[in-house]
Amino acid sequence: MDRNAFVEVMNEASGMLEAGLADEALARLTAFDDGLDVAPEPKDYGWIVSYRFRSAFAAGDYAQALHLAERGPARFPADIPPATMATMYSMAVEAATQQGLPDSAVTMADRCIELRRSHGEHAEVLMAAMTACTLLGDMERHDLASRYAQLLITEGVGHDDYRGYGYYALCAAIESGVGAHLIDTLRAGREWLESQDNEFARVALEYLENAPALREPLIVNLDLANPLGNGAPTPDPLSGNAPQPGAAGADVPLSDPLAAPDSMQTQYLRVGDGAPHIAAGPQQPPAEQIAGGETADALMDANRPGIAASAYRALIDDAVGTGRPDPLIMGKATLGLLTALIFDNRVGEAHSVWIDEHGPTYLGIWSLENGQTSVHDAIAYNLVAAFLHSLSTGDPNAANHAVDSLMTRNLDWAYENDPQAIPAMINTWRRHLHEIHSGEPAPEYRWQLTQAEQRWGQPIPDGGLYWMRPYRWVIDWV
Repeated sequence: MDRNAFVEVMNEASGMLEAGLADEALARLTAFDDGLDVAPEPKDYGWIVSYRFRSAFAAGDYAQALHLAERGPARFPADIPPATMATMYSMAVEAATQQGLPDSAVTMADRCIELRRSHGEHAEVLMAAMTACTLLGDMERHDLASRYAQLLITEGVGHDDYRGYGYYALCAAIESGVGAHLIDTLRAGREWLESQDNEFARVALEYLENAPALREPLIVNLDLANPLGNGAPTPDPLSGNAPQPGAAGADVPLSDPLAAPDSMQTQYLRVGDGAPHIAAGPQQPPAEQIAGGETADALMDANRPGIAASAYRALIDDAVGTGRPDPLIMGKATLGLLTALIFDNRVGEAHSVWIDEHGPTYLGIWSLENGQTSVHDAIAYNLVAAFLHSLSTGDPNAANHAVDSLMTRNLDWAYENDPQAIPAMINTWRRHLHEIHSGEPAPEYRWQLTQAEQRWGQPIPDGGLYWMRPYRWVIDWV
């Protein structure tokens, strides 16, 4: 092999990768590799193979990347440094999951962990286990992910974040129905979980204490006719009129309980900087319940809606269990639960929560509809309610009217508070009417939408449904 040509190609490929030109780097390395007639030095060829792997992975050619890591080079011997090889194995776990190959992902994860362990790299062992656990969990293969969760628990002593994540992943396995054998492990970790303050440990402890799979069903006895006792509800902050409980559309059936929004296209916006907020003045909800709400929101941010839904349910049960459920906590937790269920493709379950007049979430709906949360959260709830109305199989006129009313109110708020959201809201409104009428509605059914489009005065392209990130868990809006 021409040594100068080798150095030139490697420098070129490195520069291409740094510039984000992975396809070009892969093509250059492949052409050079294919042109070799004589076996290079194993160390030199090791660099060629490792760079081909990196380029293939970065270019999205996961099949080639996985092949190189799983089977090694086909043509010549290659000497790849252990640390580089371990990194390749770890990246190959993702290459496998991207192709829907969980067994190959397990093989690559085990090779990485074995190699890291043989070189005494304990922290890297935990990182590899956490990577495998996360990626397999994303595939809903919690039966395989739980192997690595147990490793994190048993070998993560002194590494609290990794160990906390292990318990968190056990909860996911139990919740998905494949972790019954792990319940004792989770229960045995109670004392350690209680001593921790990291996010994953806190979620695991909340799940341990509240999950239906781990306890007897909670018996709730609420006075639903007067859920806040003698407290007088404040007026609806959006219209000045206090809607009656149950106005969410309890008589509206759901068209397809398995249907879900285009959640992969949605716009899900953050509000605030996430920093702790201390408000003076109005009495705030219990601090531990605020922390539970913030944790559930963080799970939504991390694209874990299934676990987030469990966290919101646990928070609702906690609030009810005090005997004096805080209306802000109930409203925001119910809003979070509805959103999480929708994003987890459990729209039928979300609809059931929305129309339930006998369970604890009824108080949450009441709070959202009667001004017990911020105006921002009321608008976020309107978006959820409009979506659920759009799936009605009942009277299309009634569903159309409900969506028109909610989206008109949302736009009035957006013009004053968030003008950049207006086009996305109008597009969402348009999509809801198309859903109700199974296509373009007649002019008389889109009259209010037409007025809104004319008021905006600019073309609005088609896009995904619009959702709003909830407001902070604090009362600073009274």
